Amino acid sequence: MKYKTSGDIHRLFLKEDAGTMVTRNNVRRLCLQNNIKHLMTANIILIDEQDFINKMNPYKVTEHIYKVPRLRNIDGCVKEWNKQRRKGERYIHADEISAFLKKDCTVFKYKFGNRWIINYDQLEPYLKEISKTKMPYCFEIYKMKSARKGGRRSVKKQ
Repeated sequence: MKYKTSGDIHRLFLKEDAGTMVTRNNVRRLCLQNNIKHLMTANIILIDEQDFINKMNPYKVTEHIYKVPRLRNIDGCVKEWNKQRRKGERYIHADEISAFLKKDCTVFKYKFGNRWIINYDQLEPYLKEISKTKMPYCFEIYKMKSARKGGRRSVKKQ
């Protein structure tokens, strides 16, 4: 058991993943709410590093090159996927991810204030499946409405 402060764990996540959603306050809250081994002194919480990593990555995802999981909010997941998608895979909308997460209980997700913190490494295989399906009808309607309102035009108005 190696105890570290919340700042040390935050810097560990930042070193491995610059776009992480983990902050010092998130680390403290996750520790207190998920029964992670810790010691509390006056103003400092010393957290068992190995227990924290095991709780954050319960399915032992090791397919990525990172030692710590890439934690993102829903918008971060959408940006990451749409930036790294391959040819033949379509763009994914944030509403598709939130609809998937409502049904799914295998991907680590944590409600922090008004945002969900999601383990992107666990979500990525499901995003590949979602991208192979046809775009849902409701998003096609949204796309058509936004085009009518003055979205991108191929011909300039004179």
